[in-house]
Order: sequence, then C-alpha cells, then structure tokens
Amino acid sequence: MRLPEAIAIRATLGFIAVLAGTPLRAQVCGEPHYRWTQKVDTSGVAVPPEPTSVSAMLATWAPPLLGSRDDCAPRADRELRTYSLLAWVRRVDKYKDDDDWHLELTDRADSPVDSCIVAEIPHPRYSPRYALARSALDSLIVAHRVGKGGMLRRPVRARVTGLAFFDGQHRRGGRRSERIDGGHGRCNASVQALWEIHPVYRIGSP
Repeated sequence: MRLPEAIAIRATLGFIAVLAGTPLRAQVCGEPHYRWTQKVDTSGVAVPPEPTSVSAMLATWAPPLLGSRDDCAPRADRELRTYSLLAWVRRVDKYKDDDDWHLELTDRADSPVDSCIVAEIPHPRYSPRYALARSALDSLIVAHRVGKGGMLRRPVRARVTGLAFFDGQHRRGGRRSERIDGGHGRCNASVQALWEIHPVYRIGSP
C-alpha cells in the first residue's frame, strides 16, 4: 500500500472512531426541527395507553436529561409509553411554524391557564391518523368560539391519547437545569411542564 493511501485510510478510521465516541445527542442529524423524528413517531399507536392526568404530569413526572442542544436524541424510558388523559382544552393554535396543531390542556375547566401541559397533532402528511385526530378535535370545538391566538372562550373536555414527549428545546442551562425559556406556549410553570403528549394519536369525547 502506498503511503498516501495509508494516511487517507488512517484519517478516515480516525474520524469514524471520533464519531463513534460522540454521544448521539451531540451529533448533527439534520432534523428540520428539534427531535422531529420523535415528534411525528407513529410507533406507539398499537401500544395500550396508560392513564394519566395533567396534574400527575406536572407533579410526578421527573424530567429526563435532555436540553436544547439534543436535537437528535432518541426516545427513551417514559417517552416510549403511550398515555391517555381526560383534560380541558383551553387553546388550539393551528398556525405553528412546524405545521403542528398546538393544544393546551388543564385538569379543570377553571384551572389557571398556565397550569397546563401541551399536546401536539402533527400534519397529516406524516400519517392519516393525524388527519383523524384533527377532524375529531374540530368536531369537539365546532360549537365553541375560538378567540385570538386559538383561545377557547369556553373550555372543551376531551380524551387525548398519544406518546409522552419531553420538549427539552425550552430548557435553559443544560440537561439538569430547572430553568426554562418561557417559550412553551402558556405552559411554563416548571421544567415538568415541558412534558407533552406528542404526537397525539386520538382525540375523543370524555
């Protein structure tokens, strides 16, 4: 083997070794948005849902070690589980820059609006299931006035089913930080409020 070829092979192997030793979360994955593959994931559709509630998510779900730079992080632990909860829909924003429908849910119709968690329904281009979920949501809110920014004048009770997802994009100060950036809709009460149901697979009546 000629010397230039040997040098080139060593350089390539060295690059591969460095890449293999780099945590997945630190690698560049080319996602169009933060953890996008996970946000449109349909792998949990057939998983029997576990019951939960907005208050349980806010009070008892420990945040994982995910931060704003973890664009490529795969699902793990709780994020692999499908959940179903009864909640009051307080906001439906259909005009997000990633084409998701953004829902804000509270435990009670009169809960403070910021005591909420987010649920997101991806665009139907990723699965016909999301078209069904959007249609079901429209059926529930059709008789209700929707104000500026998608605020419902009267909350609507619904059953929401989908995968758990932690939106670490809004965490500030690293993977163990308790600080958030305030950009998670109105759901910014704590770092636990970065837990979402995302993607939403089904919307139904109580």
